[in-house]
Amino acid sequence: MTVSGRPWVMPTLVLALLALAVPIAGLLLGRGAGGMAPIRWVEVSGSFERVTAEQVRSVVTPALRGGFFFLPLDEARERVMTLSWVETAQIRKRWPDVVEVVVRERSVLAQLGEHQLVDSDGRVFSAEGLSAMGGIPRFEVAESRIQEAIAFHGQIRPDLQGLGLDLSVLRISRRGSYDLTLSNGISVIVGSSEQHTRWRRLTAVLRSLIEQAEQPIARIDLRYTNGFAVLPYQPETMPANDPQAAVGSGIVQPGAA
Repeated sequence: MTVSGRPWVMPTLVLALLALAVPIAGLLLGRGAGGMAPIRWVEVSGSFERVTAEQVRSVVTPALRGGFFFLPLDEARERVMTLSWVETAQIRKRWPDVVEVVVRERSVLAQLGEHQLVDSDGRVFSAEGLSAMGGIPRFEVAESRIQEAIAFHGQIRPDLQGLGLDLSVLRISRRGSYDLTLSNGISVIVGSSEQHTRWRRLTAVLRSLIEQAEQPIARIDLRYTNGFAVLPYQPETMPANDPQAAVGSGIVQPGAA
């Protein structure tokens, strides 16, 4: 059998050799790609508050070993996502030697207990520097009640901001009883039922209640059918959840205020 007698044999041999040579060449190129087309700069952008560009560069650097042509983009992104404050990360290559990293930080809604945080989507995560966190409320709730806490916080926050206040602590007990601490130190016992209705009843007169109080208010108890009880601050004030202490100060009826 001669090649000249079968004109299709030569092209077939050539294609077979190319098919064998391409992966071998790719393997050899891949091993030396880092030296042939190295990544010389990682450009990091984003609105940084808790994450720094240097942190991003540090975690992404091990993924740059393959150079420009063999950079594993998925691995690089996964490395950036290991930073607890990062919510999303986008990785792109820019010829000839730049990797672009665009980072978006988590939007933190509240601190959960002492060691965790809740983002605006209700996801719980752990992060460094919790002791330095400020400007956010603390939720003392079970994880199963986080969505309840987020919803209630979303309802009362505009009302509080209109009064120049904010929420410091929101507690929800195992039985579903709500207890708040406002940024001015006032404790508000909302109770385990009709939380939204009770809150509206309070906000209708809260501004005048604070302005006209002869003494600073320590606690407001909303667990009454037609009003709520107010306890002024005293050095010997009884424990925060003792309803008898509040009753002793008299019941305010919003409809008559």
